[in-house]
Amino acid sequence: MGYWVYLALCGNNTIYTGATTDLIRRVCEHNNGSSGRGAKYTAAHRPVSLVQAWEVGTWSDALRLEYAIKRCVRKEKDQLIKEPEQIYQLAERRKLSFSISEASQELLKQTDKPD
Repeated sequence: MGYWVYLALCGNNTIYTGATTDLIRRVCEHNNGSSGRGAKYTAAHRPVSLVQAWEVGTWSDALRLEYAIKRCVRKEKDQLIKEPEQIYQLAERRKLSFSISEASQELLKQTDKPD
């Protein structure tokens, strides 16, 4: 099972950072609010589009990476979206020593499909 940390662009042009085990399901939850499972923030700022994601090995790693990204300013998050490989420098600065893999563009595009 993969654990994902992702950046989503909200309808008000803000960037939401989250962690999940299933990217496609999670983006659907953000956009549909299914079963009250979408985040309160994204529920008020729809639509949500997945713009970048990284896979890590454990839930603990995902939460630590999510926290590191949340500490970034908007300019740094924009850079991560444009150049996802910058995550490795961020991890190094934050002294995170676990494996991180970038999501494929095909996976990111799957979340753009309407339900």
